[in-house]
Amino acid sequence: MRLEGSHAKAQMVGAARRTQRRRRPAELADAIEGQIAEICRDVAVQVKRMRQLQEQADELRVVIREWARESEPTPDRD
Repeated sequence: MRLEGSHAKAQMVGAARRTQRRRRPAELADAIEGQIAEICRDVAVQVKRMRQLQEQADELRVVIREWARESEPTPDRD
């Protein structure tokens, strides 16, 4: 979990807001673009992790189905 990183980001943003001066439109656009790029990177990481979790869930479903099939009573086992 990245709580520490998130907390650190929140502190940095808070400090930046307190010391922020009026920016020119070009500086503001650059700052916003940088924040959007960071958000995109964070989302990409989360999407990758969700994909990994989905693959693991799919593998687990296959194993459970095989296990259930093996444990079903068959006519020759009765």
